[in-house]
Amino acid sequence: MLQSVVDSKLTDNRLSVSQIGQYGPILGLVGLYVAFAFLNDRFLTVGNQVNILQQVSIIGIMAIGVTFPILCAEIDLSIAQVMEVAGLTIATLAVGARLFEGFAAPVPLAILVGLALAGLFGVISGYVTARFGVPSFMTTLAVLFLADGLGLIVSGNRPIIGLPASLTGIGGSKIMGFPSIVIVFFTLLIVSQAILSYTKFGLYIYAIGGDRQSAERMGINVMAVRMGTLIISSIFAAIAGLVTLGRLGSAVPTMGAGLLLPPIAAVILGGADLFGGSGNMIGTLIGVLILGVLQNGLNLMGVGPPGQLVAQGIVLMLAVLANVVGQD
Repeated sequence: MLQSVVDSKLTDNRLSVSQIGQYGPILGLVGLYVAFAFLNDRFLTVGNQVNILQQVSIIGIMAIGVTFPILCAEIDLSIAQVMEVAGLTIATLAVGARLFEGFAAPVPLAILVGLALAGLFGVISGYVTARFGVPSFMTTLAVLFLADGLGLIVSGNRPIIGLPASLTGIGGSKIMGFPSIVIVFFTLLIVSQAILSYTKFGLYIYAIGGDRQSAERMGINVMAVRMGTLIISSIFAAIAGLVTLGRLGSAVPTMGAGLLLPPIAAVILGGADLFGGSGNMIGTLIGVLILGVLQNGLNLMGVGPPGQLVAQGIVLMLAVLANVVGQD
């Protein structure tokens, strides 16, 4: 009798932790909105909300991409450098500068080359990871250095200016008064969630992330799916580099600086399982917004970058703790 009571209490505790893990991200986001709305009357203005979406769109696009390998129990540490080298390659090709001096390619061709280059990085890290069993932590770390060096070679370690309007307009224009970069972000979010929810590839990602050995016994091509997630992550990083050209109006060799950890942090803040098999794009969106709202709200209150980093670190620590405890 006593044992059944103890088991019942333990079950209740596990359920409560599970519920916290499930609803914690959205409750946290709502809490931030309520708090900053009371603390600053400019926070809830339409202009500021659009500004938040603009600020988080680049990190958001990268976070969408890296969600795929995380759900598959992998990780991609090369996203910032792949974003950088893809953006630099597109820019230098479009204006015929530096490594491509005298050869100005049409903008669509330049974009395709940049995306293909990013995809190649994904193929390299994905193949080595899936074929030889090397942890994706190590393969993507190697690609990080490879992409970083290639970016410096392509750009000559100098900014690329004078970009065509057709190129910068992708991430720097407005459509019916709404920033195009935000439209790109939400379009990719919807498409990615559809892939996870309505395709066999999405189902296989969850199956492999949940139990790789069982997925293999079910006949799933585990190697192809694991490769696919890392390729997608790299291509989304390249898209982020493309829209960054519009935000900056130029391409600089350091435009990926500081953009490795925030996208990964956003995925974890959104409730995705650190060990794969659980999560979705809506959670990733919530995680991205938590980071953006926190930074924006603190900035309106006059808190500088050091204080913002401390706050983000505390929030992320709490999210990771809830994530891990929820698996016990």
